[in-house]
Amino acid sequence: DAVRASGVRNGICCIYSPHTTCAIRINELERGIIEDFEVMLRRLVPVEHYYAHDDWDRRTENIVPEEVGLGNGHSHCISLLLGPAGESVPIREGELCLGTWQRVLFFELDRERDRRWLVQVVGV
Repeated sequence: DAVRASGVRNGICCIYSPHTTCAIRINELERGIIEDFEVMLRRLVPVEHYYAHDDWDRRTENIVPEEVGLGNGHSHCISLLLGPAGESVPIREGELCLGTWQRVLFFELDRERDRRWLVQVVGV
């Protein structure tokens, strides 16, 4: 646990991911909520819709050769809808100030691959 290892008693813990097709959120970790969330996202941002980001005849920027043909415009749109790329949680008496059911969750919005997240603990 990063907070415990830091020795910070009172401060803030920032959790951030430097990727554009994943999300870090705080919510309840319960199978039904996760399923409902996935269904809602598929309704709001269907994979099968046209996304200019995936149109390789039009796209001219930020092209990675091994990803040509892999469509993930929907993943970027979901990430934008979900907001900032991380969460900040207060620390009090050496513990994250999370509610009873709250957990820090990492959501993969695209395809499975190696991801990283950064944790910064600041305080006294």
